[in-house]
Amino acid sequence: MFKPIVVIPFFNHGTALKKIAPELKNIQLPILLVNDGSDKENTRILKDLCKTHGFLYEENKKNGGKGAAVRTGLNWAIKNGYTHALQIDADGQHNLKDVPDFLKLAKESPNNIICGHPVYDDKAPKSRLYGRKVTNFWVWIETGGRLKTDTMCGFRIYPLSLMKDILPIIWFNRMGFDIEILVKSFLNKIPITEKSTKVAYQPDGVSHFRPFKDNVEISCVHTCLCVYSIWKLLTGWK
Repeated sequence: MFKPIVVIPFFNHGTALKKIAPELKNIQLPILLVNDGSDKENTRILKDLCKTHGFLYEENKKNGGKGAAVRTGLNWAIKNGYTHALQIDADGQHNLKDVPDFLKLAKESPNNIICGHPVYDDKAPKSRLYGRKVTNFWVWIETGGRLKTDTMCGFRIYPLSLMKDILPIIWFNRMGFDIEILVKSFLNKIPITEKSTKVAYQPDGVSHFRPFKDNVEISCVHTCLCVYSIWKLLTGWK
C-alpha cells in the first residue's frame, strides 16, 4: 500500500502560503498544515486556507521550531494510517512541479528517504550557501564519507513505518532537525535517494533563521552526531 500525505510546517508564512495554496491543491494529495505557534493573524490566514481548500490542520500551541512542527506532522500521519510523508516548506521556495517525480521514486523504493538535492538560482544568499557547505562537510565526517546528501533541504519524503524508530532518538527540534533525522536514519541503515530540485529564494520571503542561535544549535547537532556516529561504530553499527 502506498498512501502518502503532504506535511507542511508553518510559522507566520501566511502571505507565502496564500500564493502557493492553489498549486498545493493541484497535487491531489491530503495536505496537512502544522501551525507551530503562529500569531493570531497568520493563524487566521492558515485556518481560512484550510477551510477554502480542504487542507488538514494540526497545531503546536507554542512555537517549538520547524523540527517540532515536522515531528508533530509525522506523528499525526503515522497515527492516521499514512505510509509516506512528503515534507514541503511553507515559504514557496520549493518547486512543486517536482512532486510527481518524488512520489514516483518513493513508490519504487518505499523504504528509502527521498531527499531533495537543491539547485539554487542567483538570488540565493551567499552566507546560506557557505553554511550549507560547512554542514555537508560535517555530515560527510559523521557518516565516514558515505553520505553526501544535502541534509538541509526541506523537500523530502519519509517512509513512516521506519520513522517510528527514528523519531524517538531525535534530540533537536529547530533548524538542526532536518540534519539530524537524515544522518541518524542513514546510520540506522535507512537508504537515502537524492533527487535534484530547483530552489528559489523569494524576494519577499520570510526567514525565521536566527543567525547566532541557530548556528549554535547546528554546531551542537554536529557535535552530538559525531559522538553518536562513534558510538554506532564501536557497537558494530547495530
